[in-house]
Amino acid sequence: MKRSVALGLTLIGALGGTNAALAVQESAQASDLTSVKTELEEARAAVEEARQVAEQIVLEAQQQANQIRQNAAVNDMPTDLSPVEIQRGQIAVEVSAGTVEEIAVAIMPTDWRVLVDVKDKDILQKRFQYVSTKSRDQALRDLLAPMGLKHQYFFDLKDETGAKKPLLVISQR
Repeated sequence: MKRSVALGLTLIGALGGTNAALAVQESAQASDLTSVKTELEEARAAVEEARQVAEQIVLEAQQQANQIRQNAAVNDMPTDLSPVEIQRGQIAVEVSAGTVEEIAVAIMPTDWRVLVDVKDKDILQKRFQYVSTKSRDQALRDLLAPMGLKHQYFFDLKDETGAKKPLLVISQR
């Protein structure tokens, strides 16, 4: 009988220990669940903040794109400018690694054509970095004179349909 009581007490102790172990395990799981829940809430907040930042970046990019389009529309509109307005018109040009022709195209209004009549292929292929905020005529002189080139405006040329197609000719002196 002593043996059965001892066995019974051992079983009860074991069961009681199991309950204690379960209680410890449940409290550990509860604290793990709490920490996981906290981490998830922090992650959700971080994702929401990143989404808001991304939306702000997209909004700013759209505003800048609209501003660029508006400026381009204003600067690119072919207008019927007088010869004096063409020559004296202030420009803002920045070209990195451009040929003489590419820089001249950037200097002239968009409805103008540019013809480079130069025999020296080195001048035609050489690339320059060019920045100017001067008058159009002064910018062209600053670009062309050091290379021994000159420019001439042809304001009244027309295409086959009779539309005005002015031309800038760049040539050697």
